Amino acid sequence: MSEFTAWMQSNWYALGNLLFQFAFLAAGVGFAREMLRTMRASQEQVGALLKLSITGSSTERHSPIAVAERTLAGASPYWLTPAEIPAVCPLEPPESGPSRWAVARHSLMVWLQTPMNSGDAVPWRKAIRWLQAPAGS
Repeated sequence: MSEFTAWMQSNWYALGNLLFQFAFLAAGVGFAREMLRTMRASQEQVGALLKLSITGSSTERHSPIAVAERTLAGASPYWLTPAEIPAVCPLEPPESGPSRWAVARHSLMVWLQTPMNSGDAVPWRKAIRWLQAPAGS
C-alpha cells in the first residue's frame, strides 16, 4: 500500500487530470444522450402533426394491413407508409375572380403611376448627416 500512496503523491497532478477528463467525458456523453432524446421526441411530434394534417382526422387506422405495414416501417408509430398517404388530386383554378393577366396588368399600372422619387434624402445620406452632427444637437 505504501508504493501506491507514494506513486499517488508523486503523480497527483496527472491522476487528477485523468479523473477530470473522465468526468468531462461522462458529462459530454450524458448531454449528447439527452440532446438526442429531445431531438427524437421533437421529430415524433412533427411526424404526428404531419400525419394529422395529411390524413385530416385524429383517429388512427386499425386495419390489419396498416398495422403490419407500421411494424415494418420502424420504431416510430408516426412513420407514414405509402398505403397510409392519401392520393393528392390536382388543384383546380378558381372560377370566380380576375384572371392572372388582369391582376398583372393592374399591378403594372399601379407601379407605373407611383412617383419615382419621394423627395426625401437617401437613407445613407441621412446616416452620414447624423454622424457629422454634433452630439448635443
